[in-house]
Amino acid sequence: MEITIQDKYDIGEVCGTVDVIEYGTNHSQAYEVNVSQAEELMELSRIPDSTIRWINADGQYPQELLEALGDAFHIHPLVIHNITNTDQRAKVDVYPEFLHIVAKMIYFQDDTMVVEHINFLLGKNFVITLGEAKGDVFSNIRSWINSEGAHVRQFGADYLMYLLLDAIVEGYFDVLETLNEKTDALEELVMADTQQEHLHAIREIKKALLRVNKCIWPLRDVASLLRNETVGLIQQTTEPYLRDVYNHIVQAIDSTETSRELLSSLTDLHISNISYKLNEIMKVLTIISTLFIPLTFIVGVYGMNFRYMPELEQKWGYGIIWLIMIIAAGCMMYYFKRKKWF
Repeated sequence: MEITIQDKYDIGEVCGTVDVIEYGTNHSQAYEVNVSQAEELMELSRIPDSTIRWINADGQYPQELLEALGDAFHIHPLVIHNITNTDQRAKVDVYPEFLHIVAKMIYFQDDTMVVEHINFLLGKNFVITLGEAKGDVFSNIRSWINSEGAHVRQFGADYLMYLLLDAIVEGYFDVLETLNEKTDALEELVMADTQQEHLHAIREIKKALLRVNKCIWPLRDVASLLRNETVGLIQQTTEPYLRDVYNHIVQAIDSTETSRELLSSLTDLHISNISYKLNEIMKVLTIISTLFIPLTFIVGVYGMNFRYMPELEQKWGYGIIWLIMIIAAGCMMYYFKRKKWF
């Protein structure tokens, strides 16, 4: 039950294309733009009226892509520089024409927990998402946008930003549910037969929970700032949705604390079972040792090298001693059984 934690920047490929989805009340379309086409990248900033444009790039970003997006959308050079820094915790930076939001996206691929650093750039009529590799938790949002009469088409870019953050938080719940399932399965194994590798599995799950907790806590501050934002990019109609995201984050934090307590209890159970098994072994060894105490005394007495020991001359002395030892051992076994010591 080993869990591997994989940071996406370890395996990300070079970004070759930019995925674009643009939509309005009565239309939507999706297409790709080649990173090497500088003019087409510049055209991405020319957004028609009543249209929202979602620009998504995944992988290791070529410098020309970041520079082209920076020039097209007037992104501050410091933001362009920070985008490549994957060690940043979740945060939000406010600029006059856009917001820069950093978050960690977590999901499972088989038994590997993937932690992906992602940057969001929110403008008046655009959202730019910059991930580390192909694969994310936004597939449902893409489907909603393509659906005729979708609710998302009635709102602006800030609502799309809410949906993206909410999808990340829902991804946290999916990861926590998977970890809880692994914890339940591990508990059954510990109850059936405690093994040393179970303690290693507990440590792996605990390490994964700590990583999730480390990603969730800073995102709570991001949601808190966004729902109170007054720069004009967050509309009042979107603020209730962001409050809902904040509540979900708090709920996820509570879930991580509960899961950690369950793991602590499982660790105590593992140690208790180990102690119980050790006590059972010691009990058996003690009973065996106790049985041999009187037998050792008897053979010790008749093993002494005195010249005159009348019993040694008896014809049936050897058999009688054996009979006495068997009766003594039997009586002790009967007494232990009556006391339910085994």
